[in-house]
Amino acid sequence: MSMKKIKCNGIVLNCWSVGEGEDVVLIHGLAANHAFWRLDVLLSFAKSHRVTIYDQRGHGYSEMPPEGYTSGDMAEDLHDLLRHHDISHAHLIGHSLGGLVALHYAAIHPERVSSLTIADSRVRAFQSNNYATDWPHWETATMKLKEIGLSVREEEAEAGLWLLEQLASTEWQQARDKLKGSQLFIPFGGWSGGNKSADRWLKLMKTTTAKKDLTSLAGLTVEKLSMIQVPTLALYGEHSPTLQSMRGLMEHLPHCKTVIVPGKGHFFPLTQPKLFFDIVSQFLNSLQEVKLR
Repeated sequence: MSMKKIKCNGIVLNCWSVGEGEDVVLIHGLAANHAFWRLDVLLSFAKSHRVTIYDQRGHGYSEMPPEGYTSGDMAEDLHDLLRHHDISHAHLIGHSLGGLVALHYAAIHPERVSSLTIADSRVRAFQSNNYATDWPHWETATMKLKEIGLSVREEEAEAGLWLLEQLASTEWQQARDKLKGSQLFIPFGGWSGGNKSADRWLKLMKTTTAKKDLTSLAGLTVEKLSMIQVPTLALYGEHSPTLQSMRGLMEHLPHCKTVIVPGKGHFFPLTQPKLFFDIVSQFLNSLQEVKLR
């Protein structure tokens, strides 16, 4: 597996491919990078598939342009990435924002998508706000934050983004380490370059239009989502703040299967990689069995 820098949709993206077989593309979420997909997960998928991972724009070692951070912009990045790798069809697996990008891609390029796995993604067409009071067990969550000196305002409509931005700052470095093992775990520090991920996230928020773009519906309406016909797995943690999105996917996507991971929060693909792989590979294997009948 070797790193490549390629120009996609006018910017330079870092990407990697490994393995042979049907194509799988893993798409990380906000404030993460390609290393979100643990090596054991990557190599497990690569036993039976060609797996491509990449850093989304503004993340990891990819270029950080001043604008263009809607799910639609990133879906076009993905489109050029697939064309560069001569990928005509792919199983798209995305976490958080990565899942939203996968959904947007399937809505505008359905002919190139074999299946979708949406892992704990907030879909704004189904969940326009993200108030802390709407989180499962929100009293427990906010009490845990107060223990480290953070209080989320009940009127904060973007509580998840707000929390990421607060915990990325150096003043909260020790505090965020205390959230490990809880549903509020944030993947900054101690992984994939540690605090470099946090610093890059703050730069993205302060020097680009990402903060505004990420709150945009970007044309991914309920009507457009309802037209997605590909087999879809909606995989969410029991303590996810985005369960409302899962219910929307279940209701509006005609071929959507849902799985709730007991006792887990938003970042379960990172904290429980084997469990994540087992559930997704079972879904992909079931599609293969249908194809062989």
